[in-house]
Amino acid sequence: MRLLLLASGIGLMGVIAAAPAGAADGHTTVVQDENGTSVITQSGDPAQAEVKIEKEPGRTTVYRRSGGNTAIVTQGSGNAQDMLDWLRKQQGR
Repeated sequence: MRLLLLASGIGLMGVIAAAPAGAADGHTTVVQDENGTSVITQSGDPAQAEVKIEKEPGRTTVYRRSGGNTAIVTQGSGNAQDMLDWLRKQQGR
């Protein structure tokens, strides 16, 4: 069991250390905070991409719109109920 956890941890470290595909061409948004790293990669014209980052205590939300596609990534350190409450509040946006 410990060997499996060690192997998983080493694999995860390799993924985090590697640069995301497309990071240098404007198709990728990478945000890192105390809770982790978020990576959004979309096709389309990078010059037309809209990116908005909202930071709140304990939570970071990244919005990226490119062409007709929208991606929203939220990461936080709160409990699951806090995240569900936040998601319900977002439905009215």
